[in-house]
Amino acid sequence: MTTLERYLLREVGAYLLGGLTVVVLLLLGGVLFEVFAPLLARGADPLAVGQYLAHRVPEALVRGLPIAYLFALLLALSRMAEDSELKVLLASGISRERVLLALVWFAALLALMGFVAGESWVPQQLQKARQVLRQAILAKPRALLQPGTFFTDAYGRLVYVGRVKDDGIAEIRVLAPGEVLTAASGAFVEGRLFLEDGMRVTFEGARPRTIARFARGTMPLNELAFEPPASVANLTLAELRARIQEFKRSGLPYHAEATAYWRKWAEPAATISFALFAVGLAFWMLGGSRSLGMVGVVTLTFAYYATWSVFRIMGEQGALPPVIAAWGPNLLYALAAGVLLGVGRR
Repeated sequence: MTTLERYLLREVGAYLLGGLTVVVLLLLGGVLFEVFAPLLARGADPLAVGQYLAHRVPEALVRGLPIAYLFALLLALSRMAEDSELKVLLASGISRERVLLALVWFAALLALMGFVAGESWVPQQLQKARQVLRQAILAKPRALLQPGTFFTDAYGRLVYVGRVKDDGIAEIRVLAPGEVLTAASGAFVEGRLFLEDGMRVTFEGARPRTIARFARGTMPLNELAFEPPASVANLTLAELRARIQEFKRSGLPYHAEATAYWRKWAEPAATISFALFAVGLAFWMLGGSRSLGMVGVVTLTFAYYATWSVFRIMGEQGALPPVIAAWGPNLLYALAAGVLLGVGRR
């Protein structure tokens, strides 16, 4: 690694760590505010909440890495342009292509790390986060269950909670192929759900076949599966491909899944587009008394997030082809980089 590369990476890396910290805190803060603040107010275990947020950190790191890199590049290169450091580099015979190459190489490394982590580390941690929620439900159902909640038991039966009490749940419906169980109340004890005052109805076609009442019943919850509404963005590439193929065979729309699939590739690769854009912008500013400033850095960083959100929604709704919806923001920054590099001062 040359002296120039070490210097650039040191300058950008310092801002990258700071920007990534802020982005991760903002993303986790959103989860805490929207999901866990009401639960904490209702008595949820703070330790469980902390464990859940800790397992969500890898997801926030992978999602926030491209945005943090754009922020770091804009801040570092704009400072170097304002302090005439880029002019000194040019006067010393160091071309902008050498600066660009060093930052693109680092961007490619970050993209590879983000992609690998998104397919391995992040799914593992999300699974652990769901496990924390499962255990928290068994410990304090009133804090983490809401009326109208659905979850599954160890046998895959769908359980509906109509009402939540301090000591358990009430107005329970258990749905399984060919049968329906109802119970007036239930309580979680040692990984099991104990039902009281219930009724079991089996069906033959659409008609009831047998009806039996019971005073008490037990449902194993060792594999309790409960979590907030799942997002297709958290699925792996293999899971997304399988779902897309299944939806195709069934004739169901799969715009959201296809958009999420291509975003798995496009989001990490955004760092390369950002390197091109930031270098082009920095050398363009050398052509006159131009200054980006912190406001300009934040604006350009937010512009990517806003564009990314709009394209994602349009892709999920079928208004744009999934490939365009995923890669569109990257292409916009790459096109802007091409213009800036073409008109920028050499």
